[in-house]
Amino acid sequence: MSLDLAMNAWGWALVNFVWQGVVVGAVVAVLLALMGGASARWRYAVCAAGLALCLGLPLAQCLDLSPAEGQFMDELPPLAEQMPALVAAWALGTALMLARLALGLVWVGRARRRSKPAPAEWQARLDTLARRLGLKRAVSLRLLPELAGPIALGTLRPCVLLPAALLTRLPVDLLEALLAHELAHVRRWDYLANLLQSAVEALLFFHPVVWWLSARMRHERELVADEISAELVGQEGRRRLALALHALSELDSSPMPSSPALAARGGDLLARIERLLAPRPQATGWKLALPALLIAATSFVVQAKGRDPVEAPAPIAQAAAADELPPAQQLRLPVNAKHVVVIDDATGKVLMARDADAVVPIASLTKLLTAMVVLDAKLDPTEKLRITSDDVDTLKHSKSRVRVGTQMSRQAALEMALMESENRAAAALARTFPGGEAGFVKAMQAKIHALGLKHTAITDPTGLSPANTSTATEMATVTAAAARYGEIERITSVKKAKTTVDGRTRELRNTNRLVGAKGWNIRVSKTGYTEEAGRCLAMRILNGKRPVTVVLLDADGSANRLRDAALIRKSLAKQAS
Repeated sequence: MSLDLAMNAWGWALVNFVWQGVVVGAVVAVLLALMGGASARWRYAVCAAGLALCLGLPLAQCLDLSPAEGQFMDELPPLAEQMPALVAAWALGTALMLARLALGLVWVGRARRRSKPAPAEWQARLDTLARRLGLKRAVSLRLLPELAGPIALGTLRPCVLLPAALLTRLPVDLLEALLAHELAHVRRWDYLANLLQSAVEALLFFHPVVWWLSARMRHERELVADEISAELVGQEGRRRLALALHALSELDSSPMPSSPALAARGGDLLARIERLLAPRPQATGWKLALPALLIAATSFVVQAKGRDPVEAPAPIAQAAAADELPPAQQLRLPVNAKHVVVIDDATGKVLMARDADAVVPIASLTKLLTAMVVLDAKLDPTEKLRITSDDVDTLKHSKSRVRVGTQMSRQAALEMALMESENRAAAALARTFPGGEAGFVKAMQAKIHALGLKHTAITDPTGLSPANTSTATEMATVTAAAARYGEIERITSVKKAKTTVDGRTRELRNTNRLVGAKGWNIRVSKTGYTEEAGRCLAMRILNGKRPVTVVLLDADGSANRLRDAALIRKSLAKQAS
């Protein structure tokens, strides 16, 4: 075969793959939609088959140098003349992508060389897990300080790299769950599969379907490893792994993004935590999806009107005439939070309530009221405030990123109080209020009265005091009122923001990890935590185009708070669809 012929053949194969890849992507998307309740192993297999087909189609066409291909080339002479340039551009892009992969492999090699053997007791734990998993290959455990979580690498000589800090920062059972996850990757030869994926990405880098398939394949791979490791670590394995993943989500650093190493942090952590804590019922046979779809279509009306709540989460019932749906028609969800209310703001109807009128501490949800009082006063947002010793928390001795003497604008203090729940910033806002703290207290009481809150008491602007109390129902009123402030909505509905403190730019991160996460449209948000209040969350979300207020008070831990919110969102989404 001449060079010109080979170049033309490959060029036409790439051109034709533009539409062929779209067809492959559409077919895989339909199959994945039909397999929503199937095991992650089946979805992974479908994605892998789709990616293999993406590579096989252009290769097969390139080898099929039939006369018909030459006739097709004659029909489009302008494009045929551009084949050398097109193939050259493809070769350049592929070379850059392969160089990126090579850098990742160099990083993996350096990481292995720079790591040190883990303590013997932890190597023994890993060996025990490997034997229980049926692994025949020896897997070494090594320490590398700069990592954020365990990663698996290597094929013939696999090893798991672990940041030394996790040995002291995580309980033994949670760290074992993470190690089991990495061993699941080793058993399935996922490192080799990941390398092959990267090679396909490099060869077909120009097609978005390839990147989508590859990303979905990596996501399903993590779910498969989660399932295997949850079974391996025994009783409450799903909960242990979910708690471990949540702990990793709080860390800022991560392995090199382009590295082919497999990390426990991979994929959508929130979605993985949600799936572990609230697993979907497995389909009895995904091959029955098509006839099941036809049956579902013919009985849609019947299914929409009612479903056994035991299958749950039950869908939201049709809105009743009263402001509160009858208890039998409200959401029945196994939430962890002790006090819950979910309200459709468009109709005012209570969609879910659980001990919603009990008066309890509200922690930093207080700062929504603090922000409204400050904004109502229409103070100069550019005025400089200085953090003093009066702003230091002497009740809980909570940590702060703001030192005494720090200067910032009132606007910056408001942003820090709402986004990062910075207590010293909130205290400074109250201290510098017209009339001082006494003036702020009077304005706060007036705001509480204006909102019609009968069971809400606020004694400090931060929420650190357990005397700051309210009910879930009244906090829903507060959240709905905060949503009418464009500044509060702007500040609390973004994942990250930048502000100026002491003349330097500082990045702020929202304490609500759901903000900006896939599938969430959060317009107003505030989290809270004290020992007395537990984990709290107040937010307004959009369910389709309808605003819904969700308040969770006194949940046992951040992971359970995330799970509660995810259960509620999924049930609301079913109603919207």
